[in-house]
Amino acid sequence: MQSEEKREIKLLSGEWTFCIDSLQKGVKEKWNKGLPSNDKKVVKVPHTWNVEEGLESYFGTAWYEKSFQLSSKDMNKIHRLQFDAVYHDAIIYLNGKKVAEHLNSGYNRFFVDITDAVKEGDNQIVVKVSNEFSRSNIPFDVSFDWANDGGIYRNVYLVSTSRQAIEKAWIDPSFKGTEGNVKVRLKFLEEGIVKSKNLKVKAVIQEENQKSNKVVFEGEVKGNFKKGQLTYNIELSDINLWHFDHPNLYKVTFSVFDNDIKKDEYSTTFGFRTIEVTNNRYVLNGEEVRLVGVEWMPGSTLERGMAENIQDFENNLKLMKEANCIYTRFHWQQDEYILDWCDRNGILVQEDIPYWGVVTPMNDTLVNNGLVQLNEMVKDHYNHPSIIAWGIGNELSSHEQQTTAALQQLHDASKQLDPNRLVNYVSNQTHWGYPSEKKGLPDVSASFDMIMFNEYFSTWYEQSLDVVPAALQKIREEYPNTALTIAEWGICEPQFKGGDERRRKEMVEQIKMYGEADGVAGAIYFCLNDYRTHMGEDFTYNYPQRVHGVCDIHLEKKPSYQILKGISAPVEVVEVKKWEGDVVEITLKCKKGIPAYTLNNYILKYGDENVIIDQLAPGEVRKIKIKGVGKEVKIYRPTGFEVGAWEV
Repeated sequence: MQSEEKREIKLLSGEWTFCIDSLQKGVKEKWNKGLPSNDKKVVKVPHTWNVEEGLESYFGTAWYEKSFQLSSKDMNKIHRLQFDAVYHDAIIYLNGKKVAEHLNSGYNRFFVDITDAVKEGDNQIVVKVSNEFSRSNIPFDVSFDWANDGGIYRNVYLVSTSRQAIEKAWIDPSFKGTEGNVKVRLKFLEEGIVKSKNLKVKAVIQEENQKSNKVVFEGEVKGNFKKGQLTYNIELSDINLWHFDHPNLYKVTFSVFDNDIKKDEYSTTFGFRTIEVTNNRYVLNGEEVRLVGVEWMPGSTLERGMAENIQDFENNLKLMKEANCIYTRFHWQQDEYILDWCDRNGILVQEDIPYWGVVTPMNDTLVNNGLVQLNEMVKDHYNHPSIIAWGIGNELSSHEQQTTAALQQLHDASKQLDPNRLVNYVSNQTHWGYPSEKKGLPDVSASFDMIMFNEYFSTWYEQSLDVVPAALQKIREEYPNTALTIAEWGICEPQFKGGDERRRKEMVEQIKMYGEADGVAGAIYFCLNDYRTHMGEDFTYNYPQRVHGVCDIHLEKKPSYQILKGISAPVEVVEVKKWEGDVVEITLKCKKGIPAYTLNNYILKYGDENVIIDQLAPGEVRKIKIKGVGKEVKIYRPTGFEVGAWEV
């Protein structure tokens, strides 16, 4: 009797040998067949050379080498190398033979089929990597404000499967009330196998990240095969929705059988949630909300740079959530672990293609590159409920015809790939006027789902905060049918003076202005951390940095961190009265500016006593009497993160 064939995923990270190739000798000397023993050293992947002493500013070519073994029983399988990211050009060789290249796309995951190149016994991987500034790469040339770290800076795996294996599963969940529909799209490694009469696919859907983990569906997937994909609808009852305060997930596991012999197993998670924009507001699961958050600039750990590890990710993500962040942007595509953490802990995400800066020419080369990156990003991260928007650029020349046409093309491609999420472009020119006083076209950001505007009037725009209310009103009048999100606001030192004291003062003033402007649906502070960037103006360390954060580069909190946490809290304690017999009356108010959303099952803690805040709507005031002894009142989200603490 034939035994089942299991999907095997082997981690290939860890020790690799490494060579810098500053003299461009590698090709001529055939390093693809093995690195020179006199030049190579051992490094640990994930790795970037730009954190090593003397190599901080080396932007060029390097090589990596690693061996793995296969047994005779492995030779009838499909073998793929999974690179979670290589920045930014990668040419991959196996046993001396070139098997693939992945160019001008340094932040997306990719797979390399090495089935025809592997052999029994030892197999040698060699990867040629370049982070040389390039006019065909996105980000373009030197026009981007983060670290240009080269290397295999995310994990590498060997994925070995039978030929009857699933390549990818895309999940489209929808719901009406408590009834859910799960549209499944399965793509197989070899498309022809799904036509086999002996092939069966079974699915199990189980609650994930919820109070219970019950199985809600188990059965065979009998769908339609079209355009290389198997599609099937699964109906569910009594579903729990995904929300940033209630991040309920579902795990679906697909098992593939051929002649009743198990050939593969593939799992992914998803969540039921909707996102729209109406009445100048985000609408999450049918509720109009005003969102607030903070952006984190990854790659800033001095010891590891872009090769940050899971602990680095969590250190930053927890700081975000503890600051009441429920919404963030990423200027470039992120590691799967980060997005999974946002799924499980409740942070809404806009993930961008890394177009950045007015000098970026939106020519055919860069637009085609952007379409490739968009396709990789959307298909790879499609199932994450935390992602509510795809970003298609940041601070380009957004009043010019060439840019407008290119971004429209990217928008349309995004909607075709994923019609259920928002698509946005982030502008620093929305305030120029309609039509622009400088250019003949309106700002292209207003053509999409949400105007995303980087508001830097008191700094980069060389004006003052006094002009902000009128400027926001002007944008509202010129673009009356499109809601506005402040996509960035903050102070960059040492370019602008005043330090963290000024940061704290302006932060409070600005969030009040945004909340009073009816057309503003949300605001994302920039940023969480001081960060490494080749554009940096602070040279305290060997790699320059921007001093832009509410935490320093070591993630030590500045005083502004607590201010950000306070203004981002959705609720506040406005009064505490002491009564007889250790009874206190606590008056709560749910905010109605920015942020503004309904609280469900928040926890108020005083002394040893807890009270569940079952529902509190924006603008609503509630008095709660509680008996206990304590020095402060604390409020927690249902996920356990502290909203704030107020002295009694």
